Amino acid sequence: MFEGMALIEIIKLFAPIIILEIVLVGFCLYRLTRDRVNFLPKWAWALIIIFIQIIGGIAFLLIGRERE
Repeated sequence: MFEGMALIEIIKLFAPIIILEIVLVGFCLYRLTRDRVNFLPKWAWALIIIFIQIIGGIAFLLIGRERE
């Protein structure tokens, strides 16, 4: 699929996805420090957000936070 592409071209191709992932993880970790959480302690949610990339952040935003 990427035959003949230079490394810099591949990086440029995936740059928007990488930037969105970094922003999502940063936002989720920020919200984690501010919000009350459900189901797990905050340290466990932090590990899920960091290590289970996109799915972990979305799971925290959908089910991990207490609604006001």
